Amino acid sequence: MDSFNTVKGDPKSALSNILKAMDLKSKEMKEIQIYTDNDIRKVFDSVFYARKYRDQIIDTVGVAKFSQAFSKLQDSSLPYEERVLAIESLLSSQEAKEDLRDMARELIHFMEPENYPLWTRWIWNKERGTGSITYVLKEGLKLEKDEDFFAAVKELKDTLSVFGLDVPNYFGTSIFLVYAYVRYVDYATLLAVDRKAGGLYPSHLSTTALVLGLKSYLKVIQVANSKS
Repeated sequence: MDSFNTVKGDPKSALSNILKAMDLKSKEMKEIQIYTDNDIRKVFDSVFYARKYRDQIIDTVGVAKFSQAFSKLQDSSLPYEERVLAIESLLSSQEAKEDLRDMARELIHFMEPENYPLWTRWIWNKERGTGSITYVLKEGLKLEKDEDFFAAVKELKDTLSVFGLDVPNYFGTSIFLVYAYVRYVDYATLLAVDRKAGGLYPSHLSTTALVLGLKSYLKVIQVANSKS
C-alpha cells in the first residue's frame, strides 16, 4: 500500500489525503522563516523539480540573501510578478531562472490558494501555448495574456465545483490539471515501455501528489492515520 491509498483502489480516500497534504504544505510555506541551511532545504524539498538547485542556492546564494528573497515571496502586499522575480533572479542560467519562476509561482499558490492558481510551464507555457489547461479550453479558444489564464482556471474551478469537486480554493483545479498532465505524459511517453511490471507503476494520483511536492506531508498524514 502507498501513502495515497490508491493501490487498494480508493481514489476518494487518495484525493482526501492529497488535499490534506496540500493544506499542510500551505501552512508550512506561509509560516516558515529562513534562518538556516536546513530551512532552505525544507523549501526546496517541497518543490520536486527545484530540488536540484538546493545545494547551489545554499553554497552560492546563502541564507541571508535567500531569506530576503523568500520574505518577499511571502509578502502578499507586493505585486505578483515582483514576488516571482525575487526567487527567479537568484540564479543566472536560463534553465535555472525558468525552474525558479515555476517554483515561485507554485509557492505563491500554496501560500495563497484562495487567490492564485497553480501556474507552472506544464499547466500553461505562455511562450509555447501549451500545457494541461489547453486540454480543457473551449474549441478555438487560445490564451494570450496572463489574465486569460487566470480567467480560464477560474472557469474550470467553477465547473469542477458543479461536478462535485467543491473546494474553497484552487487546490482542486491544481489536482485536476496536474493529473491531466501526468496522464498525458504517461500516454505520450510510456506506451513503448515494457509493461511486465505494470503493477509496480505508481498510479496517476500518486504521481500527481509527487509532482505537487507532497511526499513528506503525505507521510505525516499516513503516520497520523496509523495511530488513530
